Amino acid sequence: MKRFFRLSVLTCVTILGVMIFSSPIVFAQDEGFVSEDASGNDPREFSSKFMPYYRYTELENDLEVNEFTLFGFFAFNPRFGMTYEWAVAKEVDYSDVDEFKQFQAGGGGGGGGLPPIGPNPGGGGGLPLNDLEDDGDVVGMGDLGLRFFLRPKQLEWSFMEGKKNFSLMPLVEFTVPTATKDVLGGETFVVSPGVVIVFDLPFEKPPFGLALFAMMNFYDFDAWKDKRRDNVSRFRGRWFYLQPLSKPAFVDNPEDKSFHIFDLSGLYLMPEMQPVYDFEEDEFSFWIAPEVGKILRDGTVFYAKPGWGVDNGEDGDREFTFEVGFRYFM
Repeated sequence: MKRFFRLSVLTCVTILGVMIFSSPIVFAQDEGFVSEDASGNDPREFSSKFMPYYRYTELENDLEVNEFTLFGFFAFNPRFGMTYEWAVAKEVDYSDVDEFKQFQAGGGGGGGGLPPIGPNPGGGGGLPLNDLEDDGDVVGMGDLGLRFFLRPKQLEWSFMEGKKNFSLMPLVEFTVPTATKDVLGGETFVVSPGVVIVFDLPFEKPPFGLALFAMMNFYDFDAWKDKRRDNVSRFRGRWFYLQPLSKPAFVDNPEDKSFHIFDLSGLYLMPEMQPVYDFEEDEFSFWIAPEVGKILRDGTVFYAKPGWGVDNGEDGDREFTFEVGFRYFM
């Protein structure tokens, strides 16, 4: 039954893809609603950006991950775009995991395994202990994520005399198993159809008049996997609230191309929440991360993002994360 369900979803995704690529919507040049967000966080803002980041992750079982990821958005046109996300340098250190230390102390005997690393596709882990390297520290490249967004004109509505917008955006994400070491990726081709719901707050004046909500909702399932890997059937949400805190310097002076590093212009706050429900394990997890960023100049943004797991009890759940990165509009 589960195999039939996954096949049905994959068929629906394939049909949707054919419809998208055969539709004139994809090749439309009508930009429609134009976002005024200068931080690069509004999903409705389809412009090409380069957004690399570094992230540290610590799990509930003391496993640690360090990764540097090439991340970016490529706009095919104002209504169709793609993100790419590839951990080109990734370290997974499981030397402090109790089960691994007990396994090593027992001379490599016994069973058990390393749980998957977090809820995101391609996170790594999820292997028997006897398949892991003895030193407990593995370095290489991770899996590749590709995400395709469509912004149909038929699914966006304006309100408050055209000043505000509500949009529904279908998307599909593919996680491709490109990791150079088994523990660094999922050895699973994951397909994640979803929808993005984005809307402006119904206020005229700052600060709330500049804020927006964006809710990305995915259903992850495995289209192909190595036989050692668990089945994937999971709801995964990524919900954001974007609140500008101060006006970027270039708003009052469009000719200003200098970097504004040590002043209070261009600040914003963007908390992210990730509710995840794993249908296979009947487990719920929750993670929250308040991103604080600064628009240094028009098209250049720096941010820092600490994150915490909330009341998560599984060994593979995230306990703490810290991310720093920048966005450059191309």
